[in-house]
Amino acid sequence: MAQIIQGEFGTANVEPTEILTPKLREKCSVAALNLTPSPGDVEGNLLLAERAIVGAKRAYPDLGWVVLPELFTSGYSDLASVHRYAEDAEEGASVRFFASLARDLGLYIAYGFPERLPGTTGAAGICDSAHLVGPDGLALTYRKRHLVRTTGEQHVFVPGTELPVVEAGGVRVAFVICWDLGFPEVAREAALGGADLILAPAGWRDPWGPQYELSCASRALDNAVYLVSANQLGAYPEARFGAPGHVYGPDGLRVSRSEGERSVAEVGPDATERWRRFYGSTLLESVESVPLEVCS
Repeated sequence: MAQIIQGEFGTANVEPTEILTPKLREKCSVAALNLTPSPGDVEGNLLLAERAIVGAKRAYPDLGWVVLPELFTSGYSDLASVHRYAEDAEEGASVRFFASLARDLGLYIAYGFPERLPGTTGAAGICDSAHLVGPDGLALTYRKRHLVRTTGEQHVFVPGTELPVVEAGGVRVAFVICWDLGFPEVAREAALGGADLILAPAGWRDPWGPQYELSCASRALDNAVYLVSANQLGAYPEARFGAPGHVYGPDGLRVSRSEGERSVAEVGPDATERWRRFYGSTLLESVESVPLEVCS
């Protein structure tokens, strides 16, 4: 059963600057599935995910974690109509579907979806959200905090305010979504909250693929965490998405191998702790405690 460490679904039990070192129980594989969902075809997209996840599990029996792109259920396309496919976080079709799949396969699935906030109707009250579901059901919901103004997301979505951290599958995990990766303080907040694994569903468009890769690598290195990001791929009326997501280690290096739409890596226990001992932790001291050097 997932245990909330901090966030709106539970009470934090760590001080803001206390560094917890969660441990994966054993080595396992993680996969970023860089899929091409069809706009508005929720049922078809769920079946697309099922085929990809089942295929990944057959190829890697030790697969423990799977990440799908941002707004996967509806596809990141035609934001003006995305409210038509929004669903309740706890009772929606996608959470039931993925919870059943996760239970059958014995793994955790992270995916993006448009969430309808309780008591709202029409185009109002929609969040760009992500779920983590596992063998015991829904473990974590996150709402994107930084909306992309150049694409008008601020006119479509309600921004999130919380960054929950949950313990699931022997590791403490948190979400960021796409453009959140451009803000170092978001991943830092997750790491200070105890996260050892950051999941990042994305819809990062061209021509900024290189910046997407750099952002993922930087956020992993900044905080000595694993970061797993899956990006939507394909050409859509509004944009082209061409940069696949990958798995990055605590040293900031890409550790996954590409297999078509799938990027897979093995993650092991104590990697965060070992890297911080070897490289030096960037989380142990506050900014105020670090002496500033004046250059002449």
